[in-house]
Amino acid sequence: MSLLVAPGQELIEEQLQDGRRVYRSSIALPAEMPDILARLAKWAEVQPDQVLLSEPGDGVRRSISYGEALRRARAMRKLLADHHGLAKGDCVATLAPAGIDALVLKLACLSGGLVHAALPPFPFRDGVESEATMPFLDAAKPRLIVAPSGHPAIEGMSAVSLGELARDSMDGAGPGADEDAAPEDWAAIFFTSGSTGTPKGVPITRGMISSNQSAIAAMWPFVAETPPVLVDWLPWHHVFGGLDNIFKVIWNGGAMHVDAAPSPSTFEASVRIMAEVSPTMHIAVPLGLKLLLDRLENDQAAAAAFTRKLRAIFFAGAGIDAALWRRLADFRDSHGDFQILSGYGATEAASTITLSPAPLERPGELGHPLPGHRVALVDIDGRSELRVSGPNIAPCYLIEGRTVPLPMDEHGFYRTGDAGVLRQRTDGMPVFGFDGRLAEDFKLSSGVKVRTGPLRTGLMAQCAPLADDIVISGEDRDRLVALVFASAAGRDRIGEISARIAGWNAANPAGSTAIARFDLATTPADRSRGELSDKGQIVQSRYLRNHAELFEALQAGGGQAPKGA
Repeated sequence: MSLLVAPGQELIEEQLQDGRRVYRSSIALPAEMPDILARLAKWAEVQPDQVLLSEPGDGVRRSISYGEALRRARAMRKLLADHHGLAKGDCVATLAPAGIDALVLKLACLSGGLVHAALPPFPFRDGVESEATMPFLDAAKPRLIVAPSGHPAIEGMSAVSLGELARDSMDGAGPGADEDAAPEDWAAIFFTSGSTGTPKGVPITRGMISSNQSAIAAMWPFVAETPPVLVDWLPWHHVFGGLDNIFKVIWNGGAMHVDAAPSPSTFEASVRIMAEVSPTMHIAVPLGLKLLLDRLENDQAAAAAFTRKLRAIFFAGAGIDAALWRRLADFRDSHGDFQILSGYGATEAASTITLSPAPLERPGELGHPLPGHRVALVDIDGRSELRVSGPNIAPCYLIEGRTVPLPMDEHGFYRTGDAGVLRQRTDGMPVFGFDGRLAEDFKLSSGVKVRTGPLRTGLMAQCAPLADDIVISGEDRDRLVALVFASAAGRDRIGEISARIAGWNAANPAGSTAIARFDLATTPADRSRGELSDKGQIVQSRYLRNHAELFEALQAGGGQAPKGA
């Protein structure tokens, strides 16, 4: 079997003139980094009938091949120019979810040198210009908005129906030539979550896409040697699914099979498509991994079908808790010849900053910098901020119709706002580890700093597998309180959760670590109110703002003190 990761990867340490230490991978960024459209054209020539993408249909899946995708994209590009007056550099904003027509539109924008802006669906659910939608429109300044057939934006915002656009382009004249493209040309705009302020548009250049995919293939040769076959549900208005995953497939000549978002009601269909297509790589977030393991741990036949050709399960290293990691590691040890990989990234870095240089030993590993990039750990009030420089970094933000610089330091490193540490694996290899988000830290009334990320991680490990998440509060107060989101296993075991927290307090008695009072959440976090990310994780800052009264009640003596406190 071919190599999963490039052999001999080392973390190279360098020192700047002012003494700062920066780190890079020993793997070099390839000198040749073709444009993503050139990669599509290559595969359309050598494997024109190979399935590029499939989507659910009425009882049967529909698919599009590489050759057909390129032909249809070029035809749609001509229609956008001839009938909608769009020219190179113009922005096309879309509300379309992942699928064949959405892919053709994405590729048509590449063919025409247009900027494809992926709008988040929830603010636009009513299809009108409003206080919620204007920050996105002001940032992207679209010349055209495209929406799924039947979406209220078609009437309320004069959006063009994607279904009609797709049909009209198939009925039109020949496609013509692609626009010339340069690495600095903008290809897409993605938006950060906006959970702590005004939504920010992040322009992604064609060069960022090329460097990202070239670097990934250099670190992980298996994605080129075994073209990735993905069963993927990640939304296309986020950079993870709508940029990295789909372009990873196109770059390496693989196939994406679009799936429904994971839920108990959809997972049977997901298991069936996984058995039919045999994914080579499973890219997931904690919510999807939990549902996957729930379904496969006790079904040997389904597990064997899922892992038949599986090379790797990948997740963002910052997002998995200790209990889920143990389940995933046990599943790996019991099924097939695959490994667990992780990484870390940001929208501002075309999704990827670090990747695993070897199969994971434990959760929280972020790996090594992408080839061609450098990562620094810079002290910020007793913690180390992860900062990165390299060809993946976006040129600016788009906010309220203006271009705004990214938060860069004096050495030209992008400040991620995340804390990191350098850890030693048991094999002696140093890797970066996640140490929480700096913005989540706060001070008690005593002035003592609370390191929220490490505190939550420790509490989650202490309470595993009884808690899915924990929200901690106490800014400018005398003590810490917590709201526990119990797992299915923990919903009727509040006494045991209380005892677990008391055990944590005994081992961590400081005011910045001990939990004075807690309660169980009675309702799940609400995605529509910004409390739950598309990755299935609670947005702590938003939840605290939305439910301030719950935490005030705990501070006033509500809930309960941990047993023994």
